[in-house]
Amino acid sequence: MDTPTDFLFLNERISTNFNPFSEGEYLVIQTYPREIGLRISKRDFDYQSAKNYCELENMAHDYTSFGVRVFHEQKLWDIDFCGHPSNISKQQDWKISPEYLSAHSDSETNEEIIVCSCSYPRFEEFANDFWKLTTCLVDDKGRDVE
Repeated sequence: MDTPTDFLFLNERISTNFNPFSEGEYLVIQTYPREIGLRISKRDFDYQSAKNYCELENMAHDYTSFGVRVFHEQKLWDIDFCGHPSNISKQQDWKISPEYLSAHSDSETNEEIIVCSCSYPRFEEFANDFWKLTTCLVDDKGRDVE
């Protein structure tokens, strides 16, 4: 029996959020405050459309900022003023270990996942009176995880 939730995937705006990214696709993402998962506001293959949408989102939100990234070579890239990839973005669609995510959402533990502004999400765990830092990534799309 179909439920109302099943029919949500007929809505293109909802269903595209679950599709893998395609080469050359522009993503309008939340850049501040940074979250563990990638928060995507719009997906588009037209740079000008994505840029205009991003500008509207930034005007509409006081405590949140958005940026446009392009999906290129299986990674998110910052873009230049023409919409071409310029360098690898600090924000990526990281794959984080489910064990770390469950510990992060458990109120009984002292662990937390922090997204660094310079690199990977990292996992902080309090053990033996010290904070132990480690990455919680499962995969970095072919690159070595440090």
